[in-house]
Amino acid sequence: MHQQPTPAPQAGWPDAFTGAESPETATTRALALHQAGGLAAAEPIYRAVLTHHPAYFPALHLLGLLRAMMGDPAGAVPFLRRAIAADPGHGFVHSNLGNALVELGHAKEGLECFDRAIALDPGLLEARIGRGNALHALGRHDESLAAHDSARALGADMPELHNNRGNALRALKRPEEALAAYDEALARQPTYAAAHANRATALSDLNRDAEALASIGIALMLRPDDPGALNTQGVILRALQRPEEALASFDRAIALAPRLADAHASRTAALCDLGRHEEALASADAALALSDSAAAHRNRAAALARLDRHAEAEAADRAALRTNEASGEAWNGRGNALVELGRFEEALECFTRADDLHPGNRSISYNRGNALRGLGRHEEAIQAFRRAQSIDPDFADAHWNEALSRLALGELEAGFAGYEWRWRRKGHAPHRHAASPLWHGEEMAGETLLLHAEQGLGDTIQMARYLPLAAARGARVVLEVQPPLIPLLRGMKGVAEIITPGDEAPPHAAQCPLMSLPMALGTGSDSIPAPIRFPAIDPMRVAAWNQSLPSGRLRLGIACSGNPRHLGDKHRSIPLERFAALLGPDVDAYLIQTELRPADAAFLATRPNFTDLGPRLTSFTETAAALEAMDAIVCVDTSVAHLAGTLGRPVHLLLPPLPDWRWMLDRPDAPWYPGMRLHRRARGEEWDTVIARIAEILLAEARLAA
Repeated sequence: MHQQPTPAPQAGWPDAFTGAESPETATTRALALHQAGGLAAAEPIYRAVLTHHPAYFPALHLLGLLRAMMGDPAGAVPFLRRAIAADPGHGFVHSNLGNALVELGHAKEGLECFDRAIALDPGLLEARIGRGNALHALGRHDESLAAHDSARALGADMPELHNNRGNALRALKRPEEALAAYDEALARQPTYAAAHANRATALSDLNRDAEALASIGIALMLRPDDPGALNTQGVILRALQRPEEALASFDRAIALAPRLADAHASRTAALCDLGRHEEALASADAALALSDSAAAHRNRAAALARLDRHAEAEAADRAALRTNEASGEAWNGRGNALVELGRFEEALECFTRADDLHPGNRSISYNRGNALRGLGRHEEAIQAFRRAQSIDPDFADAHWNEALSRLALGELEAGFAGYEWRWRRKGHAPHRHAASPLWHGEEMAGETLLLHAEQGLGDTIQMARYLPLAAARGARVVLEVQPPLIPLLRGMKGVAEIITPGDEAPPHAAQCPLMSLPMALGTGSDSIPAPIRFPAIDPMRVAAWNQSLPSGRLRLGIACSGNPRHLGDKHRSIPLERFAALLGPDVDAYLIQTELRPADAAFLATRPNFTDLGPRLTSFTETAAALEAMDAIVCVDTSVAHLAGTLGRPVHLLLPPLPDWRWMLDRPDAPWYPGMRLHRRARGEEWDTVIARIAEILLAEARLAA
């Protein structure tokens, strides 16, 4: 807020300054134009006066004030400094210089100006308000609020005071009080666009996003081309899950103000929402080029994390913390990157720092739980997830991850109950048949029950054991599964009809996703049903495989990788060359998977006793027949493991340090597949070491068999 003297304007003055005219008369004439809004007409008169009288205080001060009012604080500062040099005894000039310096980002120097202004004129309310703004810019929000309150205690009641108080309160995370302050500002000036925009941010803080959108809409009606308001509108649209509209708002803000770093940063987030992560990273880089701030580095880290470039994301968050060690967001983001990198102890330290800065934040507790899960400390992880739930009882991811930890601990009944939260997780595929009643295991007495696959092929194979149990409750079972599995599941006991997700489901009394069957049928750690064999497997095909493969040496089936698009693929798939220890002279190895990655193909070509069976695996029934012909199978956690386990084959399953819930913890066997042996890689251990142990076991067994 700039202050100026206010003599009464006079009409009829000439437009130009002449040397014969006194500087007082000319300056008074220019001031009248200035106060009437004729800034462009007043400026040349002030400048002409200063040409003849370079140290004339009123013209220096008023020209500096005019440049500030025209949005040119950089142009204002030299004239205000010259005015103070000519006459340092006016508090309002120091105050106006302070305002210009704060606008230029020199808040510390601006604060000194306000302190001098108040020392010269303790009753200068504008200086007290300006001092509050400088403190706000310096991040000293408690002092900023106190400065504004001191001005109010002295009688200040202008709209700017209440708006600025609201800004301080919002920075202190007191959004209800901030909203009240913005309302006070608008009660005094209903057309105060900045207050409407700030009110929108407070409403957004309170998760009242629909109201926030209305408030920012008013601000933009008053100032349609305000880049800051357009940026705020985009932020609110993102919160309302309208990312395309949000992106359009950010793009318009950037078109109007290409150097507005906040808009580039916000645009990054919208592009991430839309899955356009490479573009998001470019936008984050643009924001960082404009502002080397903690927020800009944090934003870049978020984009890198979406691209699975977690080492770079961790470095970006470290850069954010070098800029602002009190950035709880950066501590939290760095912790997440460290979790992805398997550096769980360091991640816990980050979450502790983040929690100190933002106590009561649900995401920090949740992320802490993930780090504890990574360390195998599942009981502690459950406590962290439950703390996140206490903050937000509807936090689906926290309920879901608690369920995963309980399942890993063998607490199957509680775990499968919590597993139902998967449907409420953001980004989870919708429940195709949610409109139909959910089956809870009750008797069906001849009514149709629709059971449907929802996750991967291996999950469907694992849950097939429940189909006869559902039929035993009197249901006519219609099974909806992925098309590749239909030949394998055809003819299963209790299944009346098989359809695909693309088919129209027949009328049914109830439905149940396959992964909900353990809950519906009350599965506990001592009541896991045994796998059932698939009647569609033709013994003649098994015999054909046995006849076609050489005999006399160990037939070893290997599956090193699965679907590369699987979210956990990087933790389960292993380069084929790591299996070299298994390829001894007494082994005929066979790759039993349909996808072959380029690096694996190159290794395979160097091993004459290693054959790729992929081209012959034309169906799951053919794959099953091939597995039946193997003496042993070594594989990672893919559908091949579930199929081989269901067939009762001698399977050696390779598991990462944080395995899927169904393999539980520590135990060397699998309760879902009694003939399977589990080989767990310890943290810090290489796959080569684990595979070498399996090679020793196979060699010992071969010697015993001989």
